[in-house]
Parts: sequence; C-alpha cells; structure tokens
Amino acid sequence: MQDGLGRLTKSVTFDVKTLDALRAEKGSDEGKVFNLVRGLQKEIDDHADMTPVLQPLKDRAERILKDLQNRNTTGLAAMDLLAALAAEKDAAAKAAKDTGLTPKAFAVFWALRDEAALKHAGIDPLELGKEIEKLLARFPNFLVNADEQRQLRAALYRPLITLAKEPRILVVDRIVANLLS
Repeated sequence: MQDGLGRLTKSVTFDVKTLDALRAEKGSDEGKVFNLVRGLQKEIDDHADMTPVLQPLKDRAERILKDLQNRNTTGLAAMDLLAALAAEKDAAAKAAKDTGLTPKAFAVFWALRDEAALKHAGIDPLELGKEIEKLLARFPNFLVNADEQRQLRAALYRPLITLAKEPRILVVDRIVANLLS
C-alpha cells in the first residue's frame, strides 16, 4: 500500500494487463497514472538486476508524471503514453526470457538492439550480448576492480572490430556505461 493523491491506494504492477484493468475502473486518470509510475519505481527497487533495462522506462514514466502534474498533458494522454511504456516493458521481459542472457548482458543487448552502426557492420546484437556474457564471466569483479574494468573495456573491442573506429569507441562507451549502471 502507498499513500497517493490524498488517500491510501494499493500499489500496482506496471504492465499492460494492469493498465487495461485500471482503465476500466472508476476514478481519476491522474491517480491511476501516479499509481502506475510508483508501481514501476517499486519494481525497479525490487528487481535491481533489471535496473539497466527498466531505468530508461522509469525516467520516461516520471517525465510523463511531471508533465501531468504541470498540466502539460491530460490524464488520458498520460495513460496512453504509459500504455506504450508498459508494452515496451512487457516486450523486454519476454525478450529477456527468450534470449536466456544474464540481466547485465541482456541490458546491453536491449540497449543496442536497434543500433544502426551494428546493423551496418553486420554485428548481431544478440551474439554481442552472448560475447559480453562470456566477458563478464572472465571479469567478474569489473565493478570494483579498475584493472578488470580496463581489461573488460579492451576485450570489448574485439567483437566490434568490423566497426569503424569512431562508432566502435562510441559503442564500447555505451556498453561500459550500461554495465556500470
């Protein structure tokens, strides 16, 4: 339970099914939006391993909530925007299950799945995710060990060798930033 908009409300799960059920309920759309965003925040807190995938969704959901609070959008429009986020979250959850990647490797795959430079160079983001998974097993302490982090960064260049220099550097930077988040 959480306190929201002047009354005690039940915290909800942030997904398409819940959103559809909330739309059918009576009550203000603003309260529903608030509750959905809080549900997403709770989910991130409860599932820290999925934070790299969920954090961008949370950031966008909080912007929707802020726009609603500032009266830059309506409750109905905010619900529609949240529906798109919920669909994206559900797609990510299904893809995470289908790929079988660890959460960190999946987060990198998910972030780079539409990367034009990878497509142009013929690099499959899923195969890259699998390679990253192997590298994470080789460098398990990269988060706390600067030397391992440096070695991991250097090892990331090998599967990206077909990329031109500048895009390769940018992609490696994105991967490392994603792994460190």
